[in-house]
Order: sequence, then C-alpha cells, then structure tokens
Amino acid sequence: MKIGIIGTGNMGRTLGTRWARAGHAVLFGSRDARKAEEVARAAAPSARAGDAAAAAAFGDAILYTVRGVMPSRLLRDPSALDGKVVIDCNNTDFDPVRGEFLPAPVPSLAEQVAADLPGALVVQAFSTIPQPVLALPTERLAARRVSAFLCSDHAAAKSVVASLASDLGLVPVDSGELRRARVVNGVVDFIRMHIAILGRGPFTTISLETIPEEAR
Repeated sequence: MKIGIIGTGNMGRTLGTRWARAGHAVLFGSRDARKAEEVARAAAPSARAGDAAAAAAFGDAILYTVRGVMPSRLLRDPSALDGKVVIDCNNTDFDPVRGEFLPAPVPSLAEQVAADLPGALVVQAFSTIPQPVLALPTERLAARRVSAFLCSDHAAAKSVVASLASDLGLVPVDSGELRRARVVNGVVDFIRMHIAILGRGPFTTISLETIPEEAR
C-alpha cells in the first residue's frame, strides 16, 4: 500500500518506519524538508520524503500526526485527501503546569479531523499504544496481543487500517463508529495514568480479550 505520513514526530516516524520495513511504499511529509529526508533515509531504502502536500498526494492511506493543527490549515489543497483513508492517532497533551493530562475534547480530535475533511474516510487508530510499544519488533508485539482500537464511520476504511495494524503485530479491534473515539479516549487516559502517575513506564499497554465459551 502507498502510505503518506504527515508529520515526522515520534508516532509518524515509528509507524512509517515499521510500515516501510513491512514492504509498504511510504512517503514522509514534514514542514522541515531536512527532517523528512533524515527520517526517510533511516526508515528504509525505498522510503521517500517530501512536504505534507506530497504525502497527501502520494498515499492511498494517510497517517495524520500533526496535533493541534487541522489539515485544512496545513495543506494547500485539503481535497487531495478526498476518498482516502486518513488515520488520526493524536491525543491531548500533558500540562506541565498542572502536572496532568489535558481532558480529551468533545468532539474528539478524530471527529474534528473528519469535520475538517468531509471527503476523507477518517479512522481513529493507534491512540492507545505508546510509541515505544509501537517500535517493538512484530514478533514481540504479536506475542503480547496488543489491541489497536479502530473507530470510523467507514467499514472499508477500518478494514484497511486493521490490515495495517496486523502488519505491525497488533490485534485490530473494531470499536464502532467515529463518535466512539470519545470512549476510547478514556482508555488512553487510563493507560497514561499508569505510565506517568503510577510509574508503570512507557511500555504499558492494553489487550482486550474475550474469555472463550469453553472456558466459561
């Protein structure tokens, strides 16, 4: 699959690198051309670099990682994302003054992206998984059965992202329509509480399991 990565921070760099090494065609887009080139060079020989517009034009699926900036403000032509799968993985930030995470907005960030891109197929995904966990090798992640919760109003788009999650060794979990992202955001804060406040560390994550009928 052709994947455009908009933003080359921790999440964009990690997920783009993992997908490039899994055989997908990846273009990293950044406002800093030098950073995009460095990330692409480190990711895989096949990875490419450009700006956000180039990533939007290149990908059949787009990972949007620019927190706090709507795509219509970042892209010269937001309609370039019409009909494309747009994955939003963003969460609210930590408030260093109050020493706590800011409350998740309602509508969720993913819903705001969908409103900003009415022609795109927006999926919230990977928001509950810390970046150090995503960086682990596929076989280690697969053994832990880490859940990737997917919310979207578009079933076909969820299927695409479910496949991309499986490529990383994650277990995709259909979590309903996009408005259910508000519920998933509570899971995000629960995990971050354990990481930052209760001291469990950045490799803390969650796996949703159903006890099989024969074991009940």
